[in-house]
Amino acid sequence: MDPAFKDAGKKAGMKIWRIENMKVVPIKTEDYGYFFTGDSYICLKTQASGSSFIHDIHFWLGKETSQDEAGVAAYKTVELDDALGGGPVQHREVQEHESQKFLSYFKKGIKYLKGGIASGFKHVERNKAEKRLFKVKGKRNIRVLQVDFKWESFNQGDVFIIDLGPVIYVWNGKDSNRIERLKGVQTATNIRDDERGGRAHVKFVEGSASQYDEIITNALGPPAGIKDAAEAEEDEAFSRKHASNTKLYRVSDESGSLVVTEVAAKPLKQSMLDTNDCFIVDQGASGIFVWKGKNATKQERQNAFKNAVGFIKAKKLPPHTEVTTVPEGAEPAQFKAIFKDWKDKGDTVGKGQTHNVGRGIAQVKQLKFDSSKLHQAKSSDFEKDPELAARYNMPDDGSGKVEIWRIEDFEMVKLEPNLHGQFFGGDSYVVLYTYQVRGREQYIIYYWLGNHSTTDEKGSAALHATQLDDKYNGAPVQVRVTQGKEPNHFLQLFKGKLIVHMGGKASGFKNSKQEEMAYQGGTRVFHIRGTNDYNTRAVEVPAAASSLNSNDIFVIQTSNNVFLWCGKGGSGDERELAKNVAKQISPVNDFTIVAEGSEPSEFWEGLGGKGEYASDEKLYQEVPSYQPRLFHCSNAKGTFHVEEIFDFTQEDLIEDDVMLLDTHSEIFVWIGKNSNKEEKEQAMTTAKEYVETDPSGRDLEATSLIIIKQGFEPLNFTGYFHAWDPKLFENTQIGQNAVSEEDLRKKLDKQNATITVSLVSMTDELLPKKKEDSLDSYPNYPLEDLKNNPAADVDASKKELYLSEADFQKAFGMDYAAFSKLPGWKKTNLKKKAGLF
Repeated sequence: MDPAFKDAGKKAGMKIWRIENMKVVPIKTEDYGYFFTGDSYICLKTQASGSSFIHDIHFWLGKETSQDEAGVAAYKTVELDDALGGGPVQHREVQEHESQKFLSYFKKGIKYLKGGIASGFKHVERNKAEKRLFKVKGKRNIRVLQVDFKWESFNQGDVFIIDLGPVIYVWNGKDSNRIERLKGVQTATNIRDDERGGRAHVKFVEGSASQYDEIITNALGPPAGIKDAAEAEEDEAFSRKHASNTKLYRVSDESGSLVVTEVAAKPLKQSMLDTNDCFIVDQGASGIFVWKGKNATKQERQNAFKNAVGFIKAKKLPPHTEVTTVPEGAEPAQFKAIFKDWKDKGDTVGKGQTHNVGRGIAQVKQLKFDSSKLHQAKSSDFEKDPELAARYNMPDDGSGKVEIWRIEDFEMVKLEPNLHGQFFGGDSYVVLYTYQVRGREQYIIYYWLGNHSTTDEKGSAALHATQLDDKYNGAPVQVRVTQGKEPNHFLQLFKGKLIVHMGGKASGFKNSKQEEMAYQGGTRVFHIRGTNDYNTRAVEVPAAASSLNSNDIFVIQTSNNVFLWCGKGGSGDERELAKNVAKQISPVNDFTIVAEGSEPSEFWEGLGGKGEYASDEKLYQEVPSYQPRLFHCSNAKGTFHVEEIFDFTQEDLIEDDVMLLDTHSEIFVWIGKNSNKEEKEQAMTTAKEYVETDPSGRDLEATSLIIIKQGFEPLNFTGYFHAWDPKLFENTQIGQNAVSEEDLRKKLDKQNATITVSLVSMTDELLPKKKEDSLDSYPNYPLEDLKNNPAADVDASKKELYLSEADFQKAFGMDYAAFSKLPGWKKTNLKKKAGLF
């Protein structure tokens, strides 16, 4: 095994390597999401699944990467797969045609940079003017492509980022849409925060403007060659089509050459797969899967990618066609959905490692994550072994000093230590974490934004985080944290005791003192989620029976009791973690464990009476046949497209769009309030077309199609989303979709006013320099023309500079060097005498 792969896949998270001089070299985490077009990369995504892990390996090929580098990436991917026991799913990614799964890993989007290993990584220095132009593509998962720094790269249908160092311009094509403009702002602020440490101005430029900022025109020249929107590449080219013409092939290379035999066309059945062989599932330009039977020859399994690429060439498919290899027993949901009758069962893969299936995900048990190892690790261990910090994505053990402020009336109000870990969803907070590394203080500033915090409060939290950063002379690391998306280290600060309460300062809650946090009567309900004792969190939800769902654990506090309610689908680990939360919520009361279906009358009385809740049997099946999947749907230009949203949450329901939740037996079509009239009218057609184009050959008559409108979601829909918040969309500032462009501009203007940048270096480089007064600096014109009819571009005060050397000598009786040394009055007299004044 390559030494670079040591400890790979033993912790949840992302690890990326680049091929450098035919060797595998890990890249810095701060460079994740940046890809050089001349290089090849290997990316390992590790996700916790119970007490074990599932792995996805992606090897990424830049458009200009060499064949040798691409070959190394491919065979090193196989080597990494073997090191992880043959259980990972492998993916081939090609620049600008990446899978949605790959793109979903990079929440800030991916950025393509020109060059490769030969040009080396460029370390972006703060406040350094470096001219770059980026094109922003994608409605949900962003691709940021570095393009040539010239007007010919622009078009009126897209958004571009003009990066000049201290100032970053968002150039909005006049025909670009609102979501693209918001993504452009997000990209520009990411460049400002990640590459400039927050010390750059973000400004806006409209493509329809008659004239531009002088700095822009001097950087790019006068606007010319900007394409119309019609000439731009369609966004649909970046969307993954839903395949309907699916075929299954058996693959063999026993004879020494690749032999491909067609087995069947859709609908495909699971029984068609043979454990002794490898198979290709062909979905045309939408991508191909290579299924590796556990008893296939070692050579066939190791050559899976090679055979897949050969298949692409033989079938004359686009060279960027997605390729995914899956081992028997660890098939992802996208693969299972292709088969009409897929059923999960216990199986073995590779060298006999057991795979148990839970909630539709194969769990490879050979690599157990020992969370106790994380707790045993001290800050000194991280200092001695920086790889340990990288492996766990933990800068230290979380035992440093924690200070927390809540935003009240746009100011920071410090919280008492006994309130640490108690957050309100209607508020925003600033958290300063101080720790020691080799005797030197280090700082991390987290600013936590509640889902119901106002835009002003969120902006104030970000502003105070920047000001706090300045107080420490730029030493802290700033981390933006949104409710429900807290990173591991942030959770570690609270040792699994993070509780998010409803309400906040703006809603009238007074929670700055301990006595105001205490129980004050009524019923409170907390939804518990977590996989171990340090990443657990509890989220308060409305105190009603409808908040429950059978898939999880809840803590319910009434006036007389604390109940720990265990849904039929809740795990044993979650039950144990919920006990700790119950003790935090009501430390003076004992709690009563209640199993779903055995609730006492007091339980229902506390919730206002027994009522319906998300209790569909699919929610609590230990091994559901199909995993729920969320898609964004588009029927643009008459071609049906779907884009899958991985690891979805309620925030992924975009108000401008039509979304589709597929639970297999039911299809929910969710219509956002801002979707267009045609999309609303075609909702049922969209659902039917989705089922009809399903590669598994699903029976339309046997599938329930449910059309629902935003704000009127039924329980059997909301039950598939963790801690569904019925008021989420009422807060008009939630998510990227509800924030207006005007609000963003005002916010950035305020931020610009607080950020001091130096324009000296940029001005020196970009603003026009005065022409040197010499004959070589100006075009030549005949003496008589300059005297009688000078050209339009001639500066009338400097006519003599447009003469040739011979004409100058003739007009003034001396060369220009001698003339330039004369006093001004004498020059003027000579120019008058020569007729050039």
